[in-house]
Amino acid sequence: MTGTRDHTHIVSGDAGIKNAAEVASGLREALQGHKAVTVDTQTLTAADITTVQTLIAARVSALAKGKTLTLAAPLGEPLRAVLADAGLFSPAQTYRDFWPHSSDQP
Repeated sequence: MTGTRDHTHIVSGDAGIKNAAEVASGLREALQGHKAVTVDTQTLTAADITTVQTLIAARVSALAKGKTLTLAAPLGEPLRAVLADAGLFSPAQTYRDFWPHSSDQP
């Protein structure tokens, strides 16, 4: 059953390729139990492009189910660095609106 309250899901530690299945599973569980999930990445110690793909896939899945998945600001530094390095803060990027904006982002 889906809860009515918003939920904050914390993704911490290494969220890279070695832990992608665990990160995806945690996001799925959070979305199963809640209509709106905010993902807090501030305690990440590592992220890579797999982390980005996992977050986008979770967001697409949430939207398909009439739910919302957002990211808390500020982003964890490892995730922010991956997004910046990959050029994903660019206004031309499809998911640009998904990434929280801060004054230090391009």
